[in-house]
Amino acid sequence: MAGFAAAAAAVVLAVLVVGRPWRSSETERTLPFALAAARPLEGRLSHPGLAGYRALGTMRGSADGRRELDLKALTDLEAKGDLHGVATAWLAAGDFERAERILERLPASPAVMGDLALAALGRAQPERALSLLELGLESAPDDTRLHWNRGLALQALSLELAAAAEFSRVAQAKEPGWSTEASERADGLRKGALARRDSWKAMNAAGMALALDGTPYPASMARRNPDLARLYLYHALRAAPSVERVKALAPLAGVLDDANRTKTASAYVAHVAAADFHKRGPLANTYREILAGTRPLEGAEADAFLARLRRSSERDLLLGAILLLHQEDRFVDELTTLVRQSGEPAWYDAPLARGRAQAAQDRGDTQTAERSLKDGLASCRSAGFQYRCVDLQRNLAALYNRLDRRKEAESLARSALEEAFRSDSWFQEDMLLAELVTSARLSHAPALARAFLDEYVQHAPEDCARRSEYHHARALLFVEDLDAKRARREVQDALACPTAPTLLEVAVAGDLLRLEGSAVPGRELDRVRERIRVLREDPSLTAGERLLVGHIEGRILIERDREEGRQILRGVITGSALQRSTDIEARKAWAHSHHVLVMDAGRAKEWGPAVDLLAEELDRTAPTSCLLALAGQDERLLFVARGPTGASSGLYLNALKRPLREQVPEVPEPLLQVLAGCDAVRVLAEPILQGRPGLLPGDRAWSYLAPGGHRVEAPAGAPVPKRLVVSDVEPPAALGLPHLMPWKGVTGPGDVHLRGRAATPEAVLAEMKDATEVELHTHGLSGAVSDAAFLALSPDAAGRYALTAEDLEGQTLQGAPVVLLAACDANVGAWRYHAVWSLPAALIQAGARAVVAPSTEVPDVEAGAFFQALLDTLRRGTPPAQALRDTRARWLQQGSARWVQDLVVFE
Repeated sequence: MAGFAAAAAAVVLAVLVVGRPWRSSETERTLPFALAAARPLEGRLSHPGLAGYRALGTMRGSADGRRELDLKALTDLEAKGDLHGVATAWLAAGDFERAERILERLPASPAVMGDLALAALGRAQPERALSLLELGLESAPDDTRLHWNRGLALQALSLELAAAAEFSRVAQAKEPGWSTEASERADGLRKGALARRDSWKAMNAAGMALALDGTPYPASMARRNPDLARLYLYHALRAAPSVERVKALAPLAGVLDDANRTKTASAYVAHVAAADFHKRGPLANTYREILAGTRPLEGAEADAFLARLRRSSERDLLLGAILLLHQEDRFVDELTTLVRQSGEPAWYDAPLARGRAQAAQDRGDTQTAERSLKDGLASCRSAGFQYRCVDLQRNLAALYNRLDRRKEAESLARSALEEAFRSDSWFQEDMLLAELVTSARLSHAPALARAFLDEYVQHAPEDCARRSEYHHARALLFVEDLDAKRARREVQDALACPTAPTLLEVAVAGDLLRLEGSAVPGRELDRVRERIRVLREDPSLTAGERLLVGHIEGRILIERDREEGRQILRGVITGSALQRSTDIEARKAWAHSHHVLVMDAGRAKEWGPAVDLLAEELDRTAPTSCLLALAGQDERLLFVARGPTGASSGLYLNALKRPLREQVPEVPEPLLQVLAGCDAVRVLAEPILQGRPGLLPGDRAWSYLAPGGHRVEAPAGAPVPKRLVVSDVEPPAALGLPHLMPWKGVTGPGDVHLRGRAATPEAVLAEMKDATEVELHTHGLSGAVSDAAFLALSPDAAGRYALTAEDLEGQTLQGAPVVLLAACDANVGAWRYHAVWSLPAALIQAGARAVVAPSTEVPDVEAGAFFQALLDTLRRGTPPAQALRDTRARWLQQGSARWVQDLVVFE
């Protein structure tokens, strides 16, 4: 990024003839500015007059001394309508925000997308730049300027091999000057990445030589990655056949103790040197054979070896063998004792935490799994064992991805990736890239997901299985964008690599078969069913994953054999009913199978069964009248309306051109007429459709029924009235949030007002538990620390300031309150197919009676008065949906801003 800032000093005034952007044949016009002989930006601007190559003019210093552009000349350009020339001038001058504002006024084109991407890069937004460049490449796939700029965006994300591939593509175009620089850039990027790979391989080769043969480990490598060296030192101590071999390891132990300011490695050497090798030697030999791979132990043989170690006095060998055989989750209690007795618990806390987490996941306790990994990570960071920390971060990111908590997964994986770069931990890089692909895909950031995929495949381009995974992952991204043709091309490329079937592969196949419909030949269906049959035989599949395989088969068959498909899906639902509370895959199989059956019923115009299935999916009882039901995914959408008499009508759409995350069609007018006589309408919607503002006209009273499931019911007795008001919060200054106006309301007896520094997340949650009315006047933010919007409160002593949907899990709101979320975007939820994840839904499931939340920005000057008026209406006994309608109508008559139309009620 330094090139963008520093190079602006190269801008000078002159005259240059340039044409209209992007290969225009119109008469050329002059621009009253030009660039010096050296170009100021790393990126490539899109004016044809700037196509000629000039070397980069980056200075190895500050950007001070930037000359100003002639503003009058630029004003004249704007008057002539040449806004692109004006934007180019500001880009070259380094004023990226101003350039972006001008470019956004121009019609979309590859040229504009390329320059907008440069502006995004200049503003340190490489993810946004990638999305803009992909838009340009859709209509200009071979344009070298766009590929050059994509290389820069990838480089800004530290995706060096993917960036090198982009620059290599530019180099092949043989453009004078540009190709030479592109080759140099590609070579430099590739060398940097491959140097880390070679360093990693060398460190591991040296470690195995140390452990198996006693070959001294180079001190320079030990200093480069002391944690990896410690790992191999301890392998060497356990595999040592004699006292002499052990004593020869003392110098390396001293180096590592110096690096970590401890004496633990040297103490371990002394401990093993004092052992009786007549007894220890045979056990050490077996350990060495397992480590070398010459004697793999599994099942009963592994158990027998561990039993021998238990009968011996070699406790360190038992500890090491449990880890070497990957048995941490089986022997958590025993491992805990061994770690405590090891003399170096800090080193073993990480694998112990991993074992505890895996054991918890196996029994469906993801909360304990998360806590175990977090505790292990805190201990690891305190001890300074970075290699162990990266491993725990990767495991925690994998857990968050499994739970669809993609923002947390991405944040953890990115910080771990940076640490892996610093220590040449190539293997960890590889694993973390896979997690980043998943988190980006789950976040519906396809351009970012493809960027991580490009780096992932370049780590081992010769690996056929990896290439197959790469193409199937890209196919899934295209399926989610409803682009069946490009998805099919990716699948065909994947088939060039014969590999064992995976869940990803058959899931893509199922979606693609549906999107392509009758155009798919019968042999393709037969091939996919055979792949599913083979996948079922994979012993590594968990019970939840087997349910997902069954769901996929049912989803495929129901399109061709309705009865067989329904039977399979009903079996999946039955099988997942008891497991879904603890198994996330079973929960997804439950939701996805219901969805397919709902859409199948809608296609058959069986409106009643469709609503019943949707209610079963959401754990809600569907109202018998005044109901609007919504279900949908990808290219399909179902509406069902029940009027005041219970009469039903519906509409099934199966050929949408835009994904539902981009656009939800309006409720058809005939269905609005069905609901015309209703005082209030309840909306039952699948997770991805829950919370959409403006679903029904503003002059109607309507609300969403949040999913039930594990919601805690409020006590039958009337609670003592208690109003909780949170206002005047002081979020961390680093967030850059403006101060909100002081709250002007009045509290009464029994009310609690948390304000200023006292309004921490912990305090708010504590006071909320028995409140009957809750008003939260705060900043609302999205996309930072949680997948859903969260409230920015005052930080506590540990610096925690965010109140998230995650924080409300397991809470019980005993007062069954009405909650007013007077914060920007508080209704914004995570895009999940199997569960609703938002602040309003979390509050309802914790016991709130109703929640009112904005879906857009909220003007501070109006919010307090509006929500006070709404609360006054509620206190008169008006139901929440009607109260919002009436208050909104009065507010709009007074000329209020549109934001009140985007408020949503949940019940």
